[in-house]
Amino acid sequence: MNLHDNHIVLLGNIVSKQNQIRYFADGTAMLPLEVITKRKWRDSQGSWQEHSNYFSVTLLGNDAENAVANASAGQGIYVRAQIRQLQSQATTGKDTLQAQQVKLIPKSTAINWNQAHLVGTVVKHSELVQTINGIDLLTLELDVSNLDDKTIHTAVKLKGATAKYIANQLAQENAPKLAMVEGTLSGQSKKVGDSFNHQYWVEGHTCVLS
Repeated sequence: MNLHDNHIVLLGNIVSKQNQIRYFADGTAMLPLEVITKRKWRDSQGSWQEHSNYFSVTLLGNDAENAVANASAGQGIYVRAQIRQLQSQATTGKDTLQAQQVKLIPKSTAINWNQAHLVGTVVKHSELVQTINGIDLLTLELDVSNLDDKTIHTAVKLKGATAKYIANQLAQENAPKLAMVEGTLSGQSKKVGDSFNHQYWVEGHTCVLS
């Protein structure tokens, strides 16, 4: 197992309309895309509910050059990516998902995946608190940097029995600090000038300390 690892798998649809390729000074191609995934479920009254998440995905090199001709709003897309931070750790809200594997789907898709897997060192954690609905909540900050990266810290929110179990473990002396997390990716966007800054966190379904 790698000491630090983060990978995100998304299946959704492209929503950005102006998808233009750009090039770094060294000639590497870059294609930024905005992707939406949706989650549908029935509430306690049996009514359908829907929640959408929007993500900024960056394609590089051959992936960018191969995708640009067909990347259009409404296009279905499968992405395997890693969370990256575009600026230093001192600047928040500048996250992106750097694609490692991309597959365009000929039509838009009503089937959506959002899967997040993290392995990282716990560098900070909150106290166990309760939401307004009385659900236990614990927030972890994980270092998920790779050897060639600058420091990348990602927030993980745990709820319910998982939050209580991990909080109890962290309260013990010499508690293990390596966390393995499975969940879904969430985020928020803030408009700054003519662009949006993205900040992501993982809603952890399962967490194990090792």
